[in-house]
Amino acid sequence: KPIVRRTCPLPILDRSSIAGASKATLLRTCFRLGEALNTGSRAVRTNSSVVIELYARVTSSWREQPPGRKQHFVFADIYHDKPPILEGTFELYNQAHLWDLDSRAFLTTSPSGRLCRAIVKMKRHEHEKWRLEVLNIWEATWADVDRAAEI
Repeated sequence: KPIVRRTCPLPILDRSSIAGASKATLLRTCFRLGEALNTGSRAVRTNSSVVIELYARVTSSWREQPPGRKQHFVFADIYHDKPPILEGTFELYNQAHLWDLDSRAFLTTSPSGRLCRAIVKMKRHEHEKWRLEVLNIWEATWADVDRAAEI
């Protein structure tokens, strides 16, 4: 059953009682690709710093041949194959052994895709479509989705 989230809470005050917390960067958890697109595009338009924790399916992925350093992803909604479809790139996969191992799992995908949890930021260059800048990605399970939805 698709997850319907209530509206996001307001940003914290400038002087938070939690050490290290600030309203400079917001974290939003999204279970639908459309929700991530709306959240990310709004952040770009308002010049806000928003990091998105995205649960999605990776339907394809490939790495550039050296000297290229990017791994490319095609993301689909976890519940259906209808648009929107978002593309993203992970430029850090070869910077740490664990990142390489986590992202390598998506180089082979099944026809229905592979469930993932990705930490992303939305980007848009002039006259281009929306893209995801992948900060980290790893394989997820439906138990992970259910657990995150309960928070």
